[in-house]
Amino acid sequence: MKERNTVVERKSTVNMFFSGVVVLTIANVLVKAVGLISKIALNRVVGSVGAGYYSSAYEIYAFLYVISTAGLPVALSIMVSKSRAKGRFKEAKKIFDVAIVVFLILGAIFASIMILFSSNIANFISAEKTTLCIIAIAPTILFVCLSSCFRGFFQGYQLMQPTAISQFIEAACKMLVGVGFALWARAMGYDDHIVAAFTILGVTVGVFFGMVFLYFKKLFFKDKERNNLYLLELNSNNSNCVIEDDNCKSVSQLFKELMQIAIPITISSAVLSLTVIIDTFMVQGRLLAHGLEETLVRIYYGDYTSLVISMCNLPTVLFYPIANALVPMISASYEAKDYEASAKMRSFSLRVINLIAIPCAMGLGIFAYPILDLLMFKADSVERAAPWLSIAAISVVFLGLISSTNAFLNTAGKQALPIISMIAGAVVKLVSNYILLERIGIYGAPISTVLCYLTASTLNIFFTVKYVGGLPNISKSFGMPLACATVSIVASALIYFGLSFLIPEKIATILCIMIAAIGYLFLITKSKTVTEEEILLIPHGEKLKSVLKKLKFLS
Repeated sequence: MKERNTVVERKSTVNMFFSGVVVLTIANVLVKAVGLISKIALNRVVGSVGAGYYSSAYEIYAFLYVISTAGLPVALSIMVSKSRAKGRFKEAKKIFDVAIVVFLILGAIFASIMILFSSNIANFISAEKTTLCIIAIAPTILFVCLSSCFRGFFQGYQLMQPTAISQFIEAACKMLVGVGFALWARAMGYDDHIVAAFTILGVTVGVFFGMVFLYFKKLFFKDKERNNLYLLELNSNNSNCVIEDDNCKSVSQLFKELMQIAIPITISSAVLSLTVIIDTFMVQGRLLAHGLEETLVRIYYGDYTSLVISMCNLPTVLFYPIANALVPMISASYEAKDYEASAKMRSFSLRVINLIAIPCAMGLGIFAYPILDLLMFKADSVERAAPWLSIAAISVVFLGLISSTNAFLNTAGKQALPIISMIAGAVVKLVSNYILLERIGIYGAPISTVLCYLTASTLNIFFTVKYVGGLPNISKSFGMPLACATVSIVASALIYFGLSFLIPEKIATILCIMIAAIGYLFLITKSKTVTEEEILLIPHGEKLKSVLKKLKFLS
């Protein structure tokens, strides 16, 4: 009987995990879809040169954003989930109160830095006209810091909906306001750098309204009801949990613990983001050293950041939610000393991430030109960027490995190890960028990115095996997804080659992507890479299983 209860509890845990994943994934897909529309509009309305100014300012903002928010929301969610697991509900609220002050201070500092030193930063990256863009996006740092605090709190309660809705609000405003401002500025006849500055205001407006939504969500959040239900659930599972609100830690203790968790995660995430900022600071300068004319450098950089980086970031919306939802779940399992449940969660999540990342990488690599053309980017931009994307797409696989192993190491209390991995990757990126960009031009940027993430993921895997636990079955977790992806995508590429002579290329691209997706789903189910039992663990798994049986994908 006890064994049956354990199985039921574990299934409930996995179902809860995937419910959070589904919510974040749907939101992120919508956000990325809206973001992609914004990028296409940016490419067409602002142009490649304007997009270069926009991207330069945005990547500087993104780097400071990571420094100020990457570790604290994760630390907040970990601490809140652990406090609730011990019945310390007042402490969970106190953690939020401490964190909001920290976030407010950090946001104000970094926003001020961007505004006060905007011209210095623009000169440093060899793009003096980026100054207005930097000033326009600077307030966003403050707004997003406060938003991250609310998100970390809700994720500690394993509530992903507030995060999802706020992200969609941000993306929608970014597109509507940003593109609207861009069209108006272009109609007024302003220069490219001024049009880019108006466009980037959409980001600031979007993040502000996302923050306002989260503020009111927290204001009316009924935490007492949530805590009482959680206590009943814990006790029903024979945890004998009692309220320990009298044992709250002091403000100084909570601040210290928050920093101990947040700082290593922040550093590792900042180093990961550093690869993008390295490109921001190096690509344009090294291409000028390569002998390219300045206007061409701006065009190359604009196309590389708007098309290549954007497309490589798209698949992350499918596996980053898995890593994000993983953190509070595994943290709670560790706190309850349920190591078997956490090991199962790690194994399953790693396989799911590989099942997503590997075919996405291969699809982007092989269908780089058709996909960019299908998305209606400008023809000359597509011609330039497609070969770069074919190379950069390889990094998607390593990004998937980094996201999963970072989560494993962070929840196991090994937050310092991803820092070592990413510092090593950043060094590889820095050196290879310096050498390759001057010798082979813009192709050096995607090659150095692949080398960077390869280095970081390899070290992360080593640390995970040594300190957390051995990796699951290599054949099932890596080999089978690779084999199934290879067969389905290569077959669809051959079909595309034939169809493109008979029907319009865009229609051929859509048909072949559908063929590849259906073929891949057929292969991973028939090969038992994903089992019927695992399908049932996914929300609405019964319906999915029924559909797959009707399609003869399952026997």
